[in-house]
Amino acid sequence: MIDADPDANLGKMLGVKAERHISSLREDLLRDIKNFPAGMTKAAYMEAGLQEAITESKGFDLLTMGRGEGPGCYCYLNSLIRKFSDDLAPSYSWIVMDNEAGLEHISRRTTRNIDVLIVVVTENPLSFDTAKNIEAITREIKNDIRHKCIVSNMVRPEKLDIVKNRLSEHPFEYVGNVSRDTVIEDAVFNGESLLDIAESPAIKDISEIMSHIGGYYAAT
Repeated sequence: MIDADPDANLGKMLGVKAERHISSLREDLLRDIKNFPAGMTKAAYMEAGLQEAITESKGFDLLTMGRGEGPGCYCYLNSLIRKFSDDLAPSYSWIVMDNEAGLEHISRRTTRNIDVLIVVVTENPLSFDTAKNIEAITREIKNDIRHKCIVSNMVRPEKLDIVKNRLSEHPFEYVGNVSRDTVIEDAVFNGESLLDIAESPAIKDISEIMSHIGGYYAAT
């Protein structure tokens, strides 16, 4: 799992503390570069740093981006995320990347060679506009994305049919809604890991969505 959101809260939601962030690698590189052993390249240094930045947990490993190197600037970190995800891909059955909301990670090609791109919208019409913009960007930059999906999140039951109808016009496949869930809300409020929740409405919804996505790709 790659937490590419500068807020870096994925690990906390899963009960895992990231001991080191990718953002620290740049600072370490600048500090240590003058003292590199003979023959060590920047690429080799970063590769070693990647291994140290991976936090191992039960059933998954976590790689966390952290904060950028300057106000509003994540160019270098995005390039590291792209390189590391490419390097790590052969070692894992799945790589799941949690990006910040918006368009930057698409336009900067932080994510590429994607099996499934999942865009999450709410019942707020502005999120539909963002989904349309993401679709346009994916066409313009011609990223290798095999399947493009939309998931709605916490839509009120009385609004769900309206949301589904509006999303039916979007080129991405609508694959389901994640219900608002007080069990998850209470777990987050209490600082508990979401992985400790055995059953809840949202987990049931997510399981069905993942089954759909996994079943779709099982034969490809």
